[in-house]
Amino acid sequence: MLQSRGVSDLLAAEKKAQEIIEEARKRKNKRIKDAQNEAKHEIEQFKGERERRYKGLEQQQMGNRTHMTEESNKETQTQIAALKSQYDTNKQDLLQRIITLVCDIKPETHINARLE
Repeated sequence: MLQSRGVSDLLAAEKKAQEIIEEARKRKNKRIKDAQNEAKHEIEQFKGERERRYKGLEQQQMGNRTHMTEESNKETQTQIAALKSQYDTNKQDLLQRIITLVCDIKPETHINARLE
């Protein structure tokens, strides 16, 4: 009986050890899952922060680009207005000069023409 008690104590101790090991595994797995969830949460926060910063910089650049486009358009319109003004100012003089050159013909012999 002493021997069967020793065997039963040994079996009970082994069963208790298995339970302790199983509990340790469960705790370890739970810690791993908790760490993974925490890491995912931190990654999501980091991604959200980076996304907000990116959107802010993108908006700032788009604002700068829009401002530069508006300035370029204004400058172009100013230059077009100046060219139109120059055109209107010089148009009559140029037409008069062209008409004078076309209508004022002076017949001359060419220097290569021979008089024979």
